Amino acid sequence: MILYRAHLLWSNSLTELRDIEDGALLVDEAGRILASGLFEEVAAQCPRAEIQDLRPHWILPGLIDLHVHLPQYESVAMDGLELLPWLKTHIFPAEARFADASLAKAAAQRFFGDLLSLGTTMAVVYSTIHQGATDAAFIEAERCGIRAAIGKVMMDQNAPDVLSEHTETSLQQSGELIQQWHGKDAGRLLYALAPRFAPMCTPALMRGVGSLSEKTGAYIQTHLAENLDEIAWVGKLFPECANYTDVYRQHGMLNHRTLLGHGIHLDASERAMIRAAGATIVHCPSSNAFLESGVMPLRRWMEEGISVGLGTDVAGGPTLSMWNEMAMACTVSKIRSTLLKETRATVKPTEAFHLATRAAALSLGLSDRIGSLDNGMDADFVVVDPRRVDPAERNEDAADRVLSRLIYRADPRMVKATFVRGKQCFAQGS
Repeated sequence: MILYRAHLLWSNSLTELRDIEDGALLVDEAGRILASGLFEEVAAQCPRAEIQDLRPHWILPGLIDLHVHLPQYESVAMDGLELLPWLKTHIFPAEARFADASLAKAAAQRFFGDLLSLGTTMAVVYSTIHQGATDAAFIEAERCGIRAAIGKVMMDQNAPDVLSEHTETSLQQSGELIQQWHGKDAGRLLYALAPRFAPMCTPALMRGVGSLSEKTGAYIQTHLAENLDEIAWVGKLFPECANYTDVYRQHGMLNHRTLLGHGIHLDASERAMIRAAGATIVHCPSSNAFLESGVMPLRRWMEEGISVGLGTDVAGGPTLSMWNEMAMACTVSKIRSTLLKETRATVKPTEAFHLATRAAALSLGLSDRIGSLDNGMDADFVVVDPRRVDPAERNEDAADRVLSRLIYRADPRMVKATFVRGKQCFAQGS
């Protein structure tokens, strides 16, 4: 057993931080947190434990990215277009290249390595339509130690020829990947069925996705109400449905394992459907701004009781950093509040941190494993040096002030190490 001594910080709720200045995590051989608390008290429980003194660094829960595209990483920062022309110009050509298995393997290695270096310990990931590329992503995730839910993108209509699938082939290959990977390594690796979005999925494909999720327990990840032109397109393709969200509901894709990227432009009836199903809206503020899609009313969705998390949405978002995404969530909420004169619209760093940790774990049904530093959790955590983002280089300060600097002044050099299930998966300089 190893006892890690450091300042501990994690979220208990949207407004409450748990802060232990001279704290300790006691981690067993299986990578589980046996005890967390004051150093003297935890050390007394296991006097023979190996002590790793990480002071003056802080230990926080690993960050959780609920929406990110592995094959798009090479296409970040391609500015100047809205969603649909951006997909055609930059993204589909990049995804087509993943037919090359060697390229897919190298891209996965770079992608997961960079996630870990930024303190992300769990990611919900889109691959491409290629079964081989998706398998390569899982193989690399298994090797590097990250926790991930990955899915092969599914498209059987209105997609470029090189990326279009037969419905049955798409479902069959997804089923094979689920059988091979879902729940692997005691649940560290999971599967997330990935129908891209309604315009590129036939009713038969969407019904098949819903059935597979029901039978296997796999997640569903897709996009919803991101862009006004996209919404209009959905209306033309599915006139029998009341709205965009109803397309997914009618075809069995809306359940408590569904992760809906963006969800910017939703009416009250759509929000009621999402809330009733227990599905989660993944807020991607950097991407929403970059592609000029809109500013999601995050505060309102949360106050209505909708499950909400955060995602970088690379390559719509320009970086894999969840620190930057937390900052952007706070910033755009202030812009919305100012421009639209909405009261109580702003989101604070403590709340964004909650969304990127404990709330994300809840949305995945994994709150008994990840998202906090509570006793009995898997030891998924990140070691940070707050002095890297403090012009005064202070060793200690109030926890909410330190967290605010980590988020608003994020610097990759502040992440010293990243652990998943007690295994060190990244160390700065290694």
